[in-house]
Amino acid sequence: MPTTVSLSTAGSFEGPTMHQRSSIPLSPPSPQYFSHASSHKNRRSVSSFDSRLSSDEDDSPMNRPSLHQILLNQGRGQYTLDSFGAFLQSQFCYENLAFWLASRQYKLCAQSLYQSVQQSTPLFNLHTDSAQHLNASQLRAFTDLQLKMRAILDTFVLPSSPHELNLSDAVRCKLLRVVAEGNYHPQVLEQARESITDLMKCSSYPMFLEGIAAKRASNAGSSQSQPDSEKSHDHDGSSWRLKAKQHFKLVSRMLKRSP
Repeated sequence: MPTTVSLSTAGSFEGPTMHQRSSIPLSPPSPQYFSHASSHKNRRSVSSFDSRLSSDEDDSPMNRPSLHQILLNQGRGQYTLDSFGAFLQSQFCYENLAFWLASRQYKLCAQSLYQSVQQSTPLFNLHTDSAQHLNASQLRAFTDLQLKMRAILDTFVLPSSPHELNLSDAVRCKLLRVVAEGNYHPQVLEQARESITDLMKCSSYPMFLEGIAAKRASNAGSSQSQPDSEKSHDHDGSSWRLKAKQHFKLVSRMLKRSP
């Protein structure tokens, strides 16, 4: 009999091998927790932001990384994933990034499980109805995947969850219904993930860029204030020396007139 995970808001797991309650973190998971992946996943394309020849000082719009590049941690300087996460945390919307990273990590785990059992169990499709074809070790891996999905739903999707996302009722209900029917394919998270990505792209990402631009302008103003001050001192110094020279000439003439 396949093991299933209940999606009731009570928070308990149902099934012969699961009798524990889900563990809901007190704060959203950090980027480091979800962003680790296999080495081939971390390779950067030739067109990625890091591969460009522009320097850090060149902050033109053409040289700024896209939101997607930042989410994949392909930015550099002030455009890293950690910097974006810190900005979202300061804006009290870090749960959006945490969910995006969690759904991405879930997709990698689901792909790994699916590929590992395909040769021996081609009928398995990440649905509980096909779990009857799995052996004991494969079933444990699928159960672990269900727990990961439940942690995502408990943390970000269920109503009144500790870090509830700003999702439409249609997207939220569809996601909960599909998973309740036993579908644990990563595609079930895609609509919610796209919705959150669009939200970050339209709101958080532009504000993040504006914040960096404002900081750069402030730093540039501070660096220019010192040379301007020095120029002012130089001007004052030149004026002082000119007056001193005139005074010296005047004093010299006065001394020559003295008996």
